[in-house]
Amino acid sequence: MRTAAGYRPKSKRAVLRLVVLVLLVFVLPATVTLNLKLLGERGLHAERDLQAVATELQVQDGLEWRAISGRGRLSELREGLAASRERTSGLLSQAHQNGVSAADTGRMAEVHRGYGRVVDQELELLEAGDFAEAAEFDEQQVDPRFERANEALAELTGRVSARANRASLLSDVGVLVTVLLSVALTTVVQGRRKRAELRQQAERRSEARYRALIDQSADLVMVVDRAGVARFLSPSAERLLGSPDRTGAETKENPAVVDLLGVVHPDDHAHLLAALNDDTGVTVAPFEVRITTDHDVRTFEVSVQDLTGQPSVQGIVLTARDVTDRLVLQREMERRALHDTLTGLPNRALLADRFGQALLGAQRDGTATGLLLIDLDRFKEINDTFGHHYGDALLTQIGPRLSAALRKVDTIARLGGDEFAVLLPDVSDVQSITAVALKLQAALQAPFEVEGVDLDVEASIGLVLSGEHGDDVTTLLQRADIAMYVAKTQNLGVFAYDPTVDGHSPAKLALLGDLRRALERGELILHYQPKISISTGEVVGAEALVRWQHPDRGLLFPDTFIPLAERTGLIGPLTHYVLSGALAQARRWADAGQPLKMSVNLSARNLLDERLPAQIAELLTEHGVPAERLELEVTESAIMSEPVRAQRLLKALSALGIRLSIDDFGAGYTSLGQLKTLPVTELKIDKSFVMTMAEDHSNALIVHSVVELGHNLGLTLVAEGVETAHALTALAEYGCDVAQGYYLCRPITATAFDVWRDERRAAVQPDHTPPPPRRQVPHQPPALTVQS
Repeated sequence: MRTAAGYRPKSKRAVLRLVVLVLLVFVLPATVTLNLKLLGERGLHAERDLQAVATELQVQDGLEWRAISGRGRLSELREGLAASRERTSGLLSQAHQNGVSAADTGRMAEVHRGYGRVVDQELELLEAGDFAEAAEFDEQQVDPRFERANEALAELTGRVSARANRASLLSDVGVLVTVLLSVALTTVVQGRRKRAELRQQAERRSEARYRALIDQSADLVMVVDRAGVARFLSPSAERLLGSPDRTGAETKENPAVVDLLGVVHPDDHAHLLAALNDDTGVTVAPFEVRITTDHDVRTFEVSVQDLTGQPSVQGIVLTARDVTDRLVLQREMERRALHDTLTGLPNRALLADRFGQALLGAQRDGTATGLLLIDLDRFKEINDTFGHHYGDALLTQIGPRLSAALRKVDTIARLGGDEFAVLLPDVSDVQSITAVALKLQAALQAPFEVEGVDLDVEASIGLVLSGEHGDDVTTLLQRADIAMYVAKTQNLGVFAYDPTVDGHSPAKLALLGDLRRALERGELILHYQPKISISTGEVVGAEALVRWQHPDRGLLFPDTFIPLAERTGLIGPLTHYVLSGALAQARRWADAGQPLKMSVNLSARNLLDERLPAQIAELLTEHGVPAERLELEVTESAIMSEPVRAQRLLKALSALGIRLSIDDFGAGYTSLGQLKTLPVTELKIDKSFVMTMAEDHSNALIVHSVVELGHNLGLTLVAEGVETAHALTALAEYGCDVAQGYYLCRPITATAFDVWRDERRAAVQPDHTPPPPRRQVPHQPPALTVQS
C-alpha cells in the first residue's frame, strides 16, 4: 500500500512535470512564437497601410500641382483632395488597428492635417486671383510641409517595418526551437511568402493608382533619355506620337522607341535638350515646346523631372499639356484689346501707347510729333438713310484710303464711331502737319463704293504738334479734339489748335448751362431695358439709362451730354441723380411684389471719386434697397484710365455687397490677369460681337470663348445687342446666362416697362417657350439710333 501509495504520487508528479515540460518546451514557445508571428503579420499590414498613405500623399501633391499650374478647375480639385484626405485618415486608422501606436498615428495625422491646411490656404489664394502670392506661398509653405509629411511617413514606415521584421524573425526562431525542422522551415517559407505577397499587393495597388492617374489624364506623360528618345508613353502620348512614321526602328533590346526630336519643332530642339541634360539639380521651370501632329502644329507646356537615379523609373519624366487653344484665345483677346473690332485698326489704347513712345523719342532726338483727329462729316446721314450696315462697310474702307497717303511709320487709329486719329512721328512744324491733313482730306473726297452704292463723305480735321501745343498724351488728345470741333462747327475742314478758342464754344457752353438747370428741374428721365434669363425666359433685372427731355431740343440721348458732363464737374451730380432715381424705382417694384436687380452705369470719372462708396451707401439706406439688388456697370476703358484707384474703389463698392459688372467686354483692353483681380460678378459681352455673330464666324467664336472664360471664372455672362432670334438661339447654345437687346425690348419708361412685363408674363407659356419679339412702344426714336 505504501509502495503503491508512494508510486501514484510519483507518477502524477512525472505527468505534471511532463505537462510542464511540454508547456515549457512546446506550448509556451509556440504561443510566444504564434504571438510574434501575428505581430509580424500585423506589422506587415500596417506597413502596407502606410505605403498606401504615401501613395495618397503623392495623389494630393499631384492635385495641388494641377491647381497651382492652372490645369484644372479648383472645384474639381477640391473634391479630389477631400476624397484623398478621407482615404488617408482611414488608412491611418487601419494602421493603428494593426499595431501602430496611437501616438505615432496621431503625430502622422497632425502632420497630414498641417499639409492639408496650407494647401487649402493656397487654393483660397488661387480663388481670390492672387497667383503670384499663391506661387510664393507654395514655395515657402506647401512644398516644405509636403516634404515634412513624406519624411515623417518614411521614418514611421521604417520603424514599423523594422518591428515587423524583428517579430517575424523571432517567430521563425521560435518555430525552429519548438517544432521539427521541416515544420519550422515550412513556417518560415510560408511567413516569407506571405510577407512577399503583402508587399506585392501594396506595390500593385500603388502602381494601379499611378497608372489610373496617367491613363485618365489628357496630359502627355513620357519617360525619355537625355537624347529625347522615349521608352514609355501614356495613352494620350501614344495617340499623338505613336504613328508609324514617327516610331524609330524596333529592336529586341530597344522595343517601340519614339524619337521626340523628330516631332518637336526644330527651333525648340536646343531648349528641350538643355532641359533634358540639366544635371545641376535645379528644378527646370515649365517651358513651351511646339509639336507637329498629323494635322497641325500644337504648343505644349512641358515640365521635366530627372528620375534617372530611381530604379523603378530610370529616366527623365516629361509631362506636357496642350496650351494651343489657350494661347490662341489669349492672343486674340490681347489683339482685340488693342484694336478696333470693326476696322482692325489700332484703338485708343494702342494709339495712346504709341503716342507716348513717339513723344519720348521726339524729346530724345529733338524732333516733334504731330496728331490729326479726323471726324467724318454727314456720316450719320448715311446710317439713317442706308442703315448701319452701309455705315460699317464705309468705316472699314477709311483705313486703307488714309494709309495710301501716309508713311509706313505713321499710325492710323479708330477712336470710336466715325472718329479716327493719325499719329505722325518725326515732323518739323505745323505747316508740314497741315499739308498731311490736306492730303488726307483729298484722299477721302473720292466716293466710297458700298454694295454698288457710291457714298460721299468729307472730313473735319483738328491737328496739334508736340512742344507747341502740349507735351503729354492727355493734353494733346484733348486739344486735338478741341481743334477738330472748331473745324467741324465752323466748316473749316482743317484747323490747328488755337488757345483762344479753347473752351469757348457757344453751343457747348449753352448746353452745359442747360444741363446744370436740367439737374435742378428734374428734366433728366430714366428709361429701363430688361435683362432676361436665356434659360428660363424670366426678367431678372433692368438697366437704367438716362435721357434728357430738353425743353427746346427734345429727347437727347447720353452721347449728347455725358461727355460734356465728364469734362466738367457735373458727372458727380449727374451720377447721383441717376442712382437716386434708379433706386427709387427699384423700391417701387419691390413694394409691388416684383423686385428686380437694378443696373446703373458708372463713368471713368466716377471711379476716381473716393466719396462714391459712401454716397451710394447713403442712397441705398435712403431708398431701403438691399445692396445686392444694385449692380454697377463699368467699362474696361474706365477701369484702365486709372487702374490702381479704380480697383481700390471697386473693392470698396464690392465690400458693401454691391454687384459689379464689366460693360462692353471685349471692346476695351482688360487683360486676363487684371480680370482675375477685379471683384466683378458679371461680364457683358460687347454688342459689336453679338450683333454680327450670324455674318462673322470669328465674332461668334469670340462670344463662345468669352462665355466659357467667364463661366470658368465663376461669372455671369450677359449678351448685349440681341436683335434677332438667331442671336438668341446661338447664345442659348453657347450657355450664355442673360440676354439684353432690341429683339426682346428697347429701353422704355418705367410705366411702359410694367405694361411690357405684364404682357410678356401672359404671353410666355408654362413650358418656357422662346420669348416673343420685343413689343413696339409708340413714340420712341428708331431702334438702331438709340445709344445706350
